[in-house]
Amino acid sequence: MKSKTSLFKKGIILSDLKRYWWVSVIFSLGLILTMPLAHYMQKFNINSDNSNIRFIKEFIARELNFHSGVSLLFPAVIPIIIAVLAYRYIQKGRQASLYHSLPVTRAELYFNSFVSALILYIMPLLINIFVMGLLNSFSFLSDFYTTELIFKWLGLSLLYGILFMSMTIFVGMFTGSSVAQIVFVYILNLLPLFFFESIKANLSSLLYGFATYSNTGFYRKLPMTMLFSNSIELTPRMVVGYIVLSVLLLAGGLVAFKLRRPETAGDIITFKPIRPVFIYGVTVCATLVGGAYFLGISRASVSFAIFGYFVCALIGYVVVQMVTNKTFKVLSTYKGYLGYALVLIIMLLGIRFDIFGYVNKVPAADEVANVYMGYNIYWWENKDNENYVGPSNDNTTIYKETANIKNITELHKMILENRSKEGSSTYIAYTLKNGKKIVRYYDLDTNLYASALGPIYESKEYKDGRFPVLHQEADDIKYIQVHDYSKNKQPIVISDKEKLKNFITEIRKDINGFNYEQLASPAEDKLWIEISDNKDRIISYGVNSNYINTLNWFSNNNN
Repeated sequence: MKSKTSLFKKGIILSDLKRYWWVSVIFSLGLILTMPLAHYMQKFNINSDNSNIRFIKEFIARELNFHSGVSLLFPAVIPIIIAVLAYRYIQKGRQASLYHSLPVTRAELYFNSFVSALILYIMPLLINIFVMGLLNSFSFLSDFYTTELIFKWLGLSLLYGILFMSMTIFVGMFTGSSVAQIVFVYILNLLPLFFFESIKANLSSLLYGFATYSNTGFYRKLPMTMLFSNSIELTPRMVVGYIVLSVLLLAGGLVAFKLRRPETAGDIITFKPIRPVFIYGVTVCATLVGGAYFLGISRASVSFAIFGYFVCALIGYVVVQMVTNKTFKVLSTYKGYLGYALVLIIMLLGIRFDIFGYVNKVPAADEVANVYMGYNIYWWENKDNENYVGPSNDNTTIYKETANIKNITELHKMILENRSKEGSSTYIAYTLKNGKKIVRYYDLDTNLYASALGPIYESKEYKDGRFPVLHQEADDIKYIQVHDYSKNKQPIVISDKEKLKNFITEIRKDINGFNYEQLASPAEDKLWIEISDNKDRIISYGVNSNYINTLNWFSNNNN
């Protein structure tokens, strides 16, 4: 009778567990101390009148939902350490030879090391939810824990933990150093964010009008970036994507493991074709960091930044050559740097002469569907997101009227002619009729561009966007709160519907009659009014001396 074979090799798994059991013990203790025990200690923070119960409940719920707390840290650290330890034998020359001499295939060796890592990671998670379950059943925490929350925490821990473990295993096949393996895992996760944000920081000084601040970009959706954003909102599609990515990384790691030669243990990069990618990747990063640094200390001096590009690129190139080749004698590699420097010169010249026409691009008015002009680009990016909550005084306008679109394009042309660096930070964000978007960022001097801004500010579209009270009725308003900072008094709250109607009438008279000078006036506020609507959205208004009717009304009704 033929004997059956199995991928599971009990000896290998038990050997790993005997060597690295201490990691699981430390992880278990860390979880219990920082989660169930810390949650139980909240018992002593509950007020006698239970007024802060809601706060404590939200605090625990946020941690179990991976929105805050140490729960974010464990999946991004522990699985990586465990994976490095489970596959550490491939990074040691003698151990690599010993393991490859065992009577098992490379696939079996790879698979059993992964199983060992999984057990070392999952056991502490199970112990932790068991402790949380006990506290849920036999302590006051039953009012704070729910089965759904506990298992959601477990699911997120498994999802992120296995994903980062898979990444670590995959990366480990391409380096012969355990330290480099850990570093490369974090580079793999954080490099896209660093890379694109560094590019933006450099281009903001090299290209007039380049918009740097944005929360969009695929690199902000990467797993570790999402994990530390404190606002994980995983969709089913993303969960499936993470699972598929984990499987692909493990499969790719297995292929690399079969191709990897044992004698490469100890090398920074184990596959020669990847070395140029690593070398020039480090050089590019050094260039971007150097440029951003020199731009910062020189107050955006382009000539100083160019000096920084080449000096930091040289430092990065030399250091990475030394590390990769394990020698200080890297002078013979100078041709590689000269080639990189030539490419860098060509790119800088292309940016300097704006060969793609980025700086002077102004869309034709008839190509524009709508345009936003204001300081809050985050609002513009999230205006269709129901969960986005902007600042209370963030009044915004999306211009759709033909006259305003034309006026804004003319203003844009005037900005390009003057290139002033004085004024308030302003974004001009076009949405074209073909669906494309153009975003630019400028310092807008309201005095210098008064002739162009006047017709825009005085338009009904602008006033309706900046002053929602123009289209609010008394029944839409819950109350208004009036702060008079010139007098040391408590704020006045008005909720009477008749008074609200009169207030709306008077403030509308003022706003509808304002000209550009009054709308752009920096005069000191005499009153600060907060209008709270029925949806608890608060809009704030600074009432200055231009609000004659409004101030008279308050003077007559402040009894």
